[in-house]
This record gives sequence, structure tokens and C-alpha cells, in this order.
Amino acid sequence: MTKQYRILMLGYRKGLVDACNKLGVHSTILIDPWEDISELPACGDNEKRIFVENLSKDETTLFSLMRSNETNFDAVITTEEYFVVNASILSCIVSKPYIEPYVAVAFRDKFYQKKLLRGVVPVTDSWMIDDIENFVIVEKYPYPVVLKPVAGAATSYTYIAYSQEELEKCIELHKQKLAENPAEIPRSMVIERFVYGDEWHIDGWVLEGKLQSFTASKYNFPLIGIRNGGIVGSVTLHPETNKKLYDKFHQFVEKALQKLRLKNSVFHMELFKNDENDELIFSECAARVGGGFIYKAFQYLYDINLYEVLVRLSLGEKVLSTTTKTPQCVGWTFLPSASSTIKSLPDSSLLMNMPGVIEVEYSWNPDQEMPDTKLDTTQRTGQVLITGKDEDEVLRRTKDVLNYFTDLTKN
Repeated sequence: MTKQYRILMLGYRKGLVDACNKLGVHSTILIDPWEDISELPACGDNEKRIFVENLSKDETTLFSLMRSNETNFDAVITTEEYFVVNASILSCIVSKPYIEPYVAVAFRDKFYQKKLLRGVVPVTDSWMIDDIENFVIVEKYPYPVVLKPVAGAATSYTYIAYSQEELEKCIELHKQKLAENPAEIPRSMVIERFVYGDEWHIDGWVLEGKLQSFTASKYNFPLIGIRNGGIVGSVTLHPETNKKLYDKFHQFVEKALQKLRLKNSVFHMELFKNDENDELIFSECAARVGGGFIYKAFQYLYDINLYEVLVRLSLGEKVLSTTTKTPQCVGWTFLPSASSTIKSLPDSSLLMNMPGVIEVEYSWNPDQEMPDTKLDTTQRTGQVLITGKDEDEVLRRTKDVLNYFTDLTKN
């Protein structure tokens, strides 16, 4: 890029900052008290950071920008789920939106999202709860059902109920959490029919509404299973050896994204696949890069960084499909909670020496509270990128890594 572009970024994400630096784009990063500023790396030469009282409130963001005399940017972007709509609205003031606000809303409000897609692709049945504080069950739901925030992130405040009695207990538990922390706990919730089958995530980008390169990855277990001790991770199926399946996903994903009016953006979609009847059922979709090492797995296959794709698309560049660069398969996994008595994690070289492991990243430091990987899908002590000749080998190697790490961190 010859011009010195300027991007406004809501929330700090290292992968996105690195992408801007590589592309020669100046980034102004807005941070609020949600960030642990002491854990952030030093501010680079091609970036600026501005403190905002609350990034979820547009007026406080504008206050900080006006005080800093920063009101003119080439794009406004975020990879933080909670700020997608805020970034879109703000872009109408200090830039030009690459995702219109009404489109951004469709990628945050999961009830509205399914309402738009019903009749276009198969979607899970859902029922809206505007305010759970005043909600009383009057309908007969097709149990089991899932209770979750209508505009949440990951699996935070998500419950599963197998009967009306269990649903009533889940609602009461959430009301108790709401009473304890009314400023943070969501009031608007949604009840969804529980879907059986394998859970998948599809990641890539669209250009002028047309699906470009994407990956289809199967979670190692449905994400709600973390409550039973499952560890978040997935294996990406190789496009060249799964052409029929990729064609099926292509038709489904493109149809859904076109209905949601996503034109030029990265995306992270989750869906279920029933192996008995081969049906795909839409779960939800975000207009951002997927979390964890999803972007690393994508880059391993295609040799293109989704954060860089996001930056380039937001600046109006046309980013076209590319082909896979390796015949190998790839997967990733979070690392589980370690013993609360340990003082440090094992040297990462021990994991790097295991078959297929190509990257290890720790996210826990000894001065921090040990993350609880049963709490929600953002919790982890670290993550690992793993390759193999096929999906089965990646899965076996993933299990070996998890078992070895667990043995190393028992005491």
C-alpha cells in the first residue's frame, strides 16, 4: 500500500495490530477498562492508543476521540464481538462504513439473525425473552432447549435444560446472577431448540457478496460440552480431499450471507451437521475473524492471514480467492486448566517436540488466576496448532498433546 491509511480499532487484538503493521497501516486503538492494560505490549511506532470510559457506549467513545482531535479515518474495525455494531455506527461519523449498521445488527442479535434466515436455510427454532427479570414460562418448549443471551459471545451465560423444571432453575439462576451484577449480566435472552449432531465452524470472507476462500472445521465436540470437561478445539477438513462436502457448505454459507447482506467482510459461522440425514442447520454467524487459533489454521492451509484480509477489505481492496498451499491437514486446541498449586507452566518446547505440533502459545501467567475451562469457551491456559496427514491423525495428535499437558500440570 503506497498511501498511509489510518484505521480506528475498537479493542486491542494483537493479530489485528500485527496485520496493520505488516500492511503499513496506522492503527489508532481504543481501549477501555475491560482491557488489562498492564498485559498489553508496548505501543508501536505505527500505532496510537486512546482510553475510552466504555466502548459499548458510543457517546463516551466520541468524547475521547473529540478530546484527542481524532475524527478522520479510512476505516473503523473491530474483532471484538461486543463492539461490532458500535464500530459500524462510529464509522458513519468518522469514516465510511464497510459494514452498514443494519447489517451489523443482524450479526449481533442472534434472534433477529435467525428471523431473517428462516425459510432461506434450516435454522434452529428460537423464542425471544425481552427481559428475563419479568419472564414467566407459558409455552411448551421442545426439550431439550438452550437458554442464552440474544447478543452474547462464546458460551457465556449459556444453559441447557432437558425439562421445564430444569429451564425454570436455569432462569432462576440467571436472575440471581443479574441481581448480583445488573450492569454486566444480560437481561435479553433467547430460548433455542437444542440441536443434535456435530458442530462445525466455517471461516473465510466474501467479496461483493460472493464467497471466496473458506475453511470447514469440525469442533472436537459441541461447544456446550465444556461444562462436562471438554476442551475447545477443531480439525479443519482439507478442501481438496473433501470437495463434495465443501461444495455443500459453499451453497449453504453463501445463501445465508447474501440474505444477511454481508458484502465485503470476513466471517465466522457455526452450524450443525446431522450425519444421519446429511442436513445442515444454521446456528449463528459473526462478521469478524473467529477466535483462538482459527486464523492460524486458515493461514496454514491458504498462506493468507484473515486479519490482513479484514484490513484490506475495510479499506476497499478487492481480495480474491486463493488456493491451498499444503496437502496436510491442520487443527488447533485450547489447553485445559492446570492445577491451582503450580507456579509455572511447562516449557513450551516440551509440547513443540511432539509430533505435528507447529505452534504453542501460553496465555496464563503465574500472577493471574487460573482460568476455568469449564466456565465458557474463552477460558484457556494456552493453545496449540497441530498438523497431520489427515483428520484422524490430527485428532490423535491433539489427544496426545492434551494428555501430556495434563500430566505435566497435575501438581
